[in-house]
Amino acid sequence: MPIIIKPSQLEESAKLGAQFRHCIHEEPEIGLYLPKTQEKIVNALKSFGIKEISTFVGGANVTGVVAVIEGSRPGKTIGLRADSDALPLEEKTGVEWSSKVPMAMHACGHDGHVGTLLAAVHYINQHRDFAGRLVAIFQPGEEGFAGGRYMIEDGLVQKFGIDEFYALHAEPMLPVGCVGFIPGFATANADIFKITFTGVGGHGSRPHLTRDPLVAACECVLSLQTIVSRSVDPNQTAVVSAGCISCGNEKGSSVVQKTATIVGTTRSFEKEVQDILIQRMQQIVDGTALSNDMKGKLEYTKLYPAMFNSPEHVEKAKALLEEALGLDKVKLMIRRAGGEDFSFMLQAKPGCLFRLGVQDETHNASVHNPEFDFNDKAIATGAACLLTIALNRAAS
Repeated sequence: MPIIIKPSQLEESAKLGAQFRHCIHEEPEIGLYLPKTQEKIVNALKSFGIKEISTFVGGANVTGVVAVIEGSRPGKTIGLRADSDALPLEEKTGVEWSSKVPMAMHACGHDGHVGTLLAAVHYINQHRDFAGRLVAIFQPGEEGFAGGRYMIEDGLVQKFGIDEFYALHAEPMLPVGCVGFIPGFATANADIFKITFTGVGGHGSRPHLTRDPLVAACECVLSLQTIVSRSVDPNQTAVVSAGCISCGNEKGSSVVQKTATIVGTTRSFEKEVQDILIQRMQQIVDGTALSNDMKGKLEYTKLYPAMFNSPEHVEKAKALLEEALGLDKVKLMIRRAGGEDFSFMLQAKPGCLFRLGVQDETHNASVHNPEFDFNDKAIATGAACLLTIALNRAAS
C-alpha cells in the first residue's frame, strides 16, 4: 500500500512554513550569497529539532543549506530541493510582509518554496517511522546564478548519498490545490549570447570613411530571426531573442561609433537544436562582418541545460498525487521555454519537478511580476505532495 500524506495532515506545519516565508519575504536577497536567508532557514530547522544541518554547500560564497532527516528503517535517500533567492524588482503587492529592501523581492515564489519545504521537514521530523532518508536542500542562486550547478559540483550527491531528486515550483496558471506534471523536457536550454562588431568610427557626415558597426548590428538582428524559421525543424522548438543593441548614445547624433554589441538569449530543448543555433549564429556573425568589412565576434554561454523530468518518475509521482489529492487535482502540462537550474540536479540523478497551483481570487499575478506573492494556502498541498513522493520513493 502506498504511503499517502494528505494536505489536512500538514495544517499546523503549514502555518509555521507561512510564518517563515513571510520572514524571508521581508528581507529578500539576490544571487548565491544569501546570509540572512541562510540564517533564517538554519534557525527554523534548529527550532524543529533537526540536528544534521550543513551550510555553505556549494562553496564559501554559496549559502546552500542541507538538512538530513533519518528514517527508522533502511531505504533510499531522496533529495527535496527548494530555491531561496529573490529578483531585482520593486515590490508592489501591498502585503504586510512586503520587501523592506529596495529593488529586491520574491517575485518567483522562492520564499514559498522554502516555506513549503520547511513545513514538510517540520512534519516528517515528528513522524520518523519511515524507510530511508530525506535530504532537504535549500539552494540559492536559481535566478541566473546557477546555484544548482555549484551545489552539484561541491559533491551534493556524493556527500549525502542522494538517489533521486524532487522539487516543486509555484504555478499561477493552476488553481490552488492542484499540481501539474510535464514528462520529458520541461524547461529549455537557457543560453545567453553577446555579439560584438568592431568597425571604424568617425563623423556621421562622412560615412564613406567609416565602417559602421551599428548598421552591421541591425542587419545581424534581422538575420538572426531566420534561424528558427529556416534552419530548425518545425516539429522542434527554438527561440532566438535579441534583448539589447548597445552603440553610442542619444547625444552623439553625428558620431559613427567604433563598436556595437548585441545581447540576447536562445532557448532550445534537444542538443541537436542547440548545436544548430550556435552554428548558424556564428555563420551569420561572420558573414555580416565580412559583408560590412569589419570584425565580428560571437560569445555564446550555455547557462542552464534543459530540465528533463524522467517520464518513469513522473508517472509514479503523478499516480501517488492522484491518490493524495484526487484525479481532478493532478494535471498534465506542456513544456515551456523558461530556464530552471534544478536541471543540474536531474542530470546527476533522476526525478522530477512538478508545478504547484497558487491561483485564487487574490493571487492572479504571474511570476517575475512586482505584484506576485506566493499563496500560503498552497503550502500544505505542496508539503504533502513532496512527502508523499519522497516517502514512497525512499521505500521503493
